[in-house]
Amino acid sequence: MYVCMCHGFTDSQVRQAVADGCRSVAAVYRCLADRPQCGKCVPHVRAMVKGAPPCARAAALLAGAAAGAGD
Repeated sequence: MYVCMCHGFTDSQVRQAVADGCRSVAAVYRCLADRPQCGKCVPHVRAMVKGAPPCARAAALLAGAAAGAGD
C-alpha cells in the first residue's frame, strides 16, 4: 500500500527502512525521500516507526545483558 503519494513510497519500504535502523520519522524520510511534501503521510509513518519491533541485533544484545545480570 502506498504511504506517501507525493514521493511514491510504500508501507513495505517504510518497514524496511525501520528494519535497517531508522528510528524516527525524519530518519525514514531521509532514507526514502528527503522530507515530507504535504505531510498527510507523517502520522502513518510515525505510527509505523513507533509500532516497529526492535531489531534482532538489539533484542539479542538486551537478552544477553539480562542473562548476565543475575551473575
